[in-house]
This record gives sequence, C-alpha cells and structure tokens, in this order.
Amino acid sequence: MNKMLIGAILIVLVSAFFVGCVSTGHDQATQEPAKPTLAPPPPPQIIEHKLSDFGGNPPKWVEKTSLELEKDKEYDGFYVFVIDESGKDLDGLKLWSKKFVAADSVATMVSSRVESKFVGAAAGDKDMLETYLEQVVKNVSKAEYSGLRVNDEFWVKKRYFTQEGAVEKEEFRYLFLITVPKKSIDDAIKGGFNKAPKPKTAEEKAAVDRVKDAFGEGMD
Repeated sequence: MNKMLIGAILIVLVSAFFVGCVSTGHDQATQEPAKPTLAPPPPPQIIEHKLSDFGGNPPKWVEKTSLELEKDKEYDGFYVFVIDESGKDLDGLKLWSKKFVAADSVATMVSSRVESKFVGAAAGDKDMLETYLEQVVKNVSKAEYSGLRVNDEFWVKKRYFTQEGAVEKEEFRYLFLITVPKKSIDDAIKGGFNKAPKPKTAEEKAAVDRVKDAFGEGMD
C-alpha cells in the first residue's frame, strides 16, 4: 500500500472521529433534562363528620372502596355498594339523602359493572354484540334484588390537597353503605342474558357463549 493511500485513509478516520465527537457533544447539549417526577398529593383529610359533636370516630367503611369492602370477611357472599354524593352544602346533601332510593342506585351501578365486564369479555366482537349488550344491560337495570340492605349512612367533610401540599378544596360527602347477596344479583344477570334475543349466527353465538362464561363467577 503506497504512502498516498495510507495518508488518505488516516485523514478519513480522523475526520470521522472529530465529526462524531462534535455530533455527540451537540446531542448532549440539546437533550432536554429529565423532568422530576412529582409525588402524589397528600391523601384527603376528614375534618368534620356526623359524630364530631359526640367525640366519635368515622366508621372504617367510609374510607374504603366497594371492592375493598367485598374482600372483608364481614361481607363474604355479598356485593357491596358505596353510594357517595358530594356538595358544598350539608343541608342540601341531607335533603338529597331523604329522597335517596337505594334500589335505583344499585341497579345503575350493577348495570355499569355488567356493561364494563361484558365489553372486556367481548373484546374484538364488541361491535357485533352491541345490540345484544344493550338488551342485557336493559334487562339487568330493571331487575329487583332480594335481600338488598342499607347497612349504614354517614356524612363527612373532607379537605383535599394539591401535589405541593396546599389546600385545594373542602367539601361535604354523604355516603350510603349497601349490601346485596351475590346470588340475588348473579341470578338477575343470568336472567338478563336469558331474556335477550337469541344469537342469529354461529359466530355470534360463540361470542355470546364466551361472554356468558366470563360471568360464570359473577360480575367482578
């Protein structure tokens, strides 16, 4: 290999090295610094409640979700519903509570949970089963649930915070704790499927059967 060829190769290699360094330095200079991850806001605080004037404490269920309560041994065999209405005026919420109809609220929540599970189980067949879904949900919403019980009702005043820890807002919340035997609701769901129009094609029947199987252990 002659000297001229070797020199040319060295020039190319050196040039490539410097271009790479300049490019890397430029990329590092223009790269945006990672944004710091903000911590979640502090949990809400109960600053007043139904038993405040008597020195009592709020019941534990007030700060739990329905699904959390269903895991408690106390509610084994029951679906649990926490109906929660918020507002700035306690007197207004108390008036709302007097007009509250537990059966209507439970029917709405059951329908919502059935629809959500149905959509998940139907997956890619959702569009094909849309009319069928509507009929099932309609049937479930009209069902009556034997054994429905309003276990408790309670009101609290909560204070909410921003991520920085500043007070964001304060509001009253009126809650009802309701239980229904699982069998009562599961039977109503089965009835909702049975009253829906029969599938018209083998493909639709296979999709419906798959959804029914998903409800074999209830609406959870």
